[in-house]
Amino acid sequence: MPVSKEKELTPDELEKGPKPNGDLGSWLYVLAGIPCMILFFLLFFGVIGTCDSANIMIPG
Repeated sequence: MPVSKEKELTPDELEKGPKPNGDLGSWLYVLAGIPCMILFFLLFFGVIGTCDSANIMIPG
């Protein structure tokens, strides 16, 4: 059976719980990606609602 390379956690570390990895990709996704998706969908459905209320047909 191969020996695991993971280090043993001390009781103090077990009480604090897991820590986030904190790599750049995950931070950029949270700080930039999610707000941009929210903004995109708000604008997208806003334009669709405006065109619908003005009776402008958007070809699908």
